[in-house]
Amino acid sequence: MTTQILFGVAGGVAALWLVVHLLLGGKDVERPLRTSQALDPVVRDTLHLCWHCVTVTVAIMAVLFLLAILTARPDFAMAGTGLAWGFTLVGIALAPAVGASFRDLPQGWLFLPIAALGTAGLVL
Repeated sequence: MTTQILFGVAGGVAALWLVVHLLLGGKDVERPLRTSQALDPVVRDTLHLCWHCVTVTVAIMAVLFLLAILTARPDFAMAGTGLAWGFTLVGIALAPAVGASFRDLPQGWLFLPIAALGTAGLVL
């Protein structure tokens, strides 16, 4: 596979996860969080802000791979790959650290293909 294709697939997967995040995460996480009366308002509002920060970050990740293709500048892909590895490593480490199963918190594993494709594109 060429670098352009690897970056394109990585960006496409990131865009797919953005859609999943918005549709499923919005329904299952963001809406219940936003309307929760059980959490202290500062905690609830901080978590709500973090959910939106993830939205922006995953969108940026997808755009970075697109920019790498359009400009032929691998530094954009390097930034997107770094974000993907960060999401992967934190997500994979966090689930067992808090006693959750990967079935309930699979997010880290979902970013592994993006990180691997980005890395492959950078080393070719």
